[in-house]
Parts: sequence; C-alpha cells; structure tokens
Amino acid sequence: MDAAAAPAGAGWARALSLLLAAALSLALLFLPAMRGAGLSPGAHGLLTPLVMAICAGFVHGVGFRPRRAWARALVHPALLWPSMLGLAALWTRSLL
Repeated sequence: MDAAAAPAGAGWARALSLLLAAALSLALLFLPAMRGAGLSPGAHGLLTPLVMAICAGFVHGVGFRPRRAWARALVHPALLWPSMLGLAALWTRSLL
C-alpha cells in the first residue's frame, strides 16, 4: 500500500464513512415519515445524488477498493464526506 492511499483506507476513515452512510440512510427513511407530508419537487430531485453518495459511503465503509482510478476517486473521503453532508443539508432544507 502506498502512502497516498493510506489515509483513505485507514480503519477510522472507513468507520466514519460507514457511520455517516448509515445515519443518512436512517434519516432518509424516517424524516419524511415523521413529517407526514409528501416530498416537494426540489426534495425529490435531490434524492438521486444523495442516495448515490450514501451508496458510495457504504462502498468505502466496507473497505471495497475499485480497480479503476476514477472509481477510487469517487469513493475517496475527501470527495465523499463533503458531498454526503452537503447533499443531506440541501435535502433537509428542501423539506422545510
């Protein structure tokens, strides 16, 4: 393993990705149900990229390393964590 790949593959980084993805999955499951209302068009449009980011979080969290460099870049924590948090914040704001 080279030095550049070590932080992204560190156990704490994978655990954080897994916890963040699990928390966002549960929020996605329960938040609209707790509100008792349907999704607005804005909230619905954000679901696809949010679910894709959550899936990438699970991929990184379980330790899978894609072979292709571009795919490894998509599940790298430097891109993954801000995108998950940013999309979740946008989605939550669109529910209000």
